[in-house]
Amino acid sequence: MTEIKKINPLPFLSTLEANPEKDEWIKQREKELAEQAAKEAAYQMQKSVESSGVPRRYWHVDFDTYISRNEKDLKNLETIKKFTSLDNNDKVLILLGAKGLGKTHLGSAIIRNCGGKFISIEELIFKYESAQDFHAKTNREELMVLYSSTKMLVIDEIGGSIQQEKENALLNYILRRRYENMLPTVLISNLSKADLLKKFGEAVLDRLCETCISLEFEGESYRTSIRDVNL
Repeated sequence: MTEIKKINPLPFLSTLEANPEKDEWIKQREKELAEQAAKEAAYQMQKSVESSGVPRRYWHVDFDTYISRNEKDLKNLETIKKFTSLDNNDKVLILLGAKGLGKTHLGSAIIRNCGGKFISIEELIFKYESAQDFHAKTNREELMVLYSSTKMLVIDEIGGSIQQEKENALLNYILRRRYENMLPTVLISNLSKADLLKKFGEAVLDRLCETCISLEFEGESYRTSIRDVNL
């Protein structure tokens, strides 16, 4: 009969004994790795923001740096946060109100949290016109594909261009293509809701009725408050 060897359990049990010094080292190492991962994620997010088209002044803004001055601001902020967290988001979010109420700040924060592209309507027109140049790095078709397919698009200063006919044509095209691609879009304007809707053709209005979330901002300009403080 084969003799069964007896195994001394002590070496195995010793590895299970409490070792405060080793446990503390493991905890510290886990903390360091978590901090490194958080720093890398923050770095990558910042790089994404800086290459997105967000103006340099707004590179470091986020939802938590937006100052809500009234109940409506708070409700608008919560609605925007929910918009950014929607699954399979294909909505159009419209931010309306006078200058200096934080709309660009919030549009930039959306890009920080979702990725994508940010552009003013005036810059979009400039890029589109420049794209016809023979030496341009991007042609018109590539430009339209970029803004029609990016995962989130924020277009600022709608209604502020001196080329309204071209502005309307570009907006109509991009909104139609993004609707077809089931992608979210943010439109920012100083126009009233009625005046903004006049800009769009019947087909665009029909799509907006299906997918649109409209928020209006009211109050005194932040910039006026800042100027008063600095005087």
